[in-house]
Amino acid sequence: MAETATTAEGAVDRRDFLTILATAGGLVASAAIAWPLIDALTPDGDASAGERLVVTVSGIAENSAIAVQWAGLPVYIRKLTAQQMSDNQEIVPSTLPDPASYAARVQPGHEGVVVVVGLNTGVPCELEGNAPTDPRGPFDGWLSPCDGSAYDPLGRLRAGPARANLAIPPYKFLNADQIQLG
Repeated sequence: MAETATTAEGAVDRRDFLTILATAGGLVASAAIAWPLIDALTPDGDASAGERLVVTVSGIAENSAIAVQWAGLPVYIRKLTAQQMSDNQEIVPSTLPDPASYAARVQPGHEGVVVVVGLNTGVPCELEGNAPTDPRGPFDGWLSPCDGSAYDPLGRLRAGPARANLAIPPYKFLNADQIQLG
């Protein structure tokens, strides 16, 4: 009889072990299925950081620009001089490699502020020309150190192997001193 009790106890122990093992396997499988769903619903750091960025533009000196990072891209915000605004309004868009009017490159009521993505549209590299002492090329805008493409102060392509104007990120003026990217 003692042998039967031992066998019965051994069977109970094995049954409990198999129950625990099956339960643990089920929990691991459930977590493996739920994790991708939960991960997809939470925004990553780049998306949440790049959604909305408020930038103060009142401190930008005329004829200079600042660079900020938004959505993993360098964004240049330039304040134009009265002379730059006048000179660039007179350019006939159809004479440009990628035609764009002055009004298409700035927001109404804020004509003195230009916002562009600071990457050359030919060979992707950051541009020079944010400070008045930086090389700006023959059009007083931005210059690509990678392929020599030249842009005017509105980010319109004027010369070089690139084929498109600088991109304009989505932005809006919150007031006269601040813009919101995104």
